[in-house]
Amino acid sequence: MSYTPGPNNLLALDGALKFGIKGTSKFLIGIGIGFLTLSMVILMFSGFMATYFSNFIFVIKIIGFIYLLYLAFSVFKHNSTDSQQSRAYRLRDGLYLQYMNPKTIVYVLTAIVTYVTTQNMTPLSMLSYTLIIALIGVSGAVAWATLGLCFKKLLLKYEFSYKIVMATCLIVLAFMMILE
Repeated sequence: MSYTPGPNNLLALDGALKFGIKGTSKFLIGIGIGFLTLSMVILMFSGFMATYFSNFIFVIKIIGFIYLLYLAFSVFKHNSTDSQQSRAYRLRDGLYLQYMNPKTIVYVLTAIVTYVTTQNMTPLSMLSYTLIIALIGVSGAVAWATLGLCFKKLLLKYEFSYKIVMATCLIVLAFMMILE
């Protein structure tokens, strides 16, 4: 689930393409911090989260839907000639994305409830597994950012088509998420 196309991975690829790894590093750190803090919160409240999961996810879906449409618009309207003067994705962009991304929430909740809280583990073991889950989650975004750098020349050659595809993917993800 960490490596499939989703908001984290698509925006990591887009950020690396526009701003390079250095310009995207804060965004990737934000994704990592978001995964970690979300994992810790879900670990602490896993019993409560499992009980009220559907109501919680419904609210997150609405917020995430609006946010993904905004991101799609941002990706589409961005001009590569403005890259030098526009700001790179920020740490807080990556952090907020985790809290509004149902894919991340479902991934973390499922992993923690299935593999951590149902086992007879020490608190240190539970914390270790939670950290591993967060690292696996952020590794997908790092891989997609690296792919963005690898294919930068090709993607910039077909920039308009790339922007249409990226914006369309984000819109499709938004509708898939809301209709799921």
